[in-house]
Amino acid sequence: MRIELKNVSFAYGGYGKRRRKKEASSSVPAVLREIGLAIDKGEVLAVAGKSGSGKSTFTQLLKGFLSPTEGELLLDGVNPHTAKRPEQFDRVGYIFQYPEHQLFAATVFEDIAFGLQHAGLTPEAKEVKVRAAMTAVGLDYDAFASRSPFELSGGEKRRVAIAGVIVLEPDVLILDEPTAGLDLPSRQALFELLHRLNRENGMTILWVSHQLDEILEHASRLIALKDGRFLADGHPARLLSDPQLLAAFGWEEPLALAIRRMLGSASTCAPVLSGRHESVEETAQRIARRYAERSHPVYLS
Repeated sequence: MRIELKNVSFAYGGYGKRRRKKEASSSVPAVLREIGLAIDKGEVLAVAGKSGSGKSTFTQLLKGFLSPTEGELLLDGVNPHTAKRPEQFDRVGYIFQYPEHQLFAATVFEDIAFGLQHAGLTPEAKEVKVRAAMTAVGLDYDAFASRSPFELSGGEKRRVAIAGVIVLEPDVLILDEPTAGLDLPSRQALFELLHRLNRENGMTILWVSHQLDEILEHASRLIALKDGRFLADGHPARLLSDPQLLAAFGWEEPLALAIRRMLGSASTCAPVLSGRHESVEETAQRIARRYAERSHPVYLS
């Protein structure tokens, strides 16, 4: 699914009040200002910016939780708001920060299957979908389906929450700071899952993050949001090497980029690992990961 935003602005004071849209846009400070953007099917992109920059508002517009005050949002060329087709937003899955806090059912199966309750499926068909969603997130159906979600580890809970969205078979998956509170192995496992969903299902992955090293390693596109506007849009390695952009956000250069720059000045090919030559970028990422493992002990069991 292709997503387009055309000159989109949003102010909370004008949301849902049609006759006051023009008034709201002039009298209420806009959270987002004249946003123009296109996201193609199958992209893996991250959104970054300081707190209050409009990141959550932006992602909630994409899901249809909010409607633009000005401009239009198109999903495959259709404006779901003006066309009165809210079901279009069902194709966009949304996972809030700390999604495990929203788990509520007695069993993992019931929690994942909750979104299917109005789908008119037989119990057998529902089980097939839940099994597929659990397989996609790396949870064994027989081992986890009948367990309480509240007795699982932090990483397992987050997988259950993601399965509850994946079971609806969205084209786009949006995640709000998905690695918050997870230890390093859980973060790595989560991104392995997201890359697999992208690779095998063609699912577009978009997530909000404050972790520049995470963005550098996993995103193919970075959107930098500042004061409600997109200040930069491009490949993370290019943007996060730009001193002016780093200064504008008060960011430090990611460790992997600094290492790559130092290695690159000496050689175009790093030492052999596992019988093959690593690229400079691979070596830099590996060194940065090892540093992170030693510097950031486990946060969650």
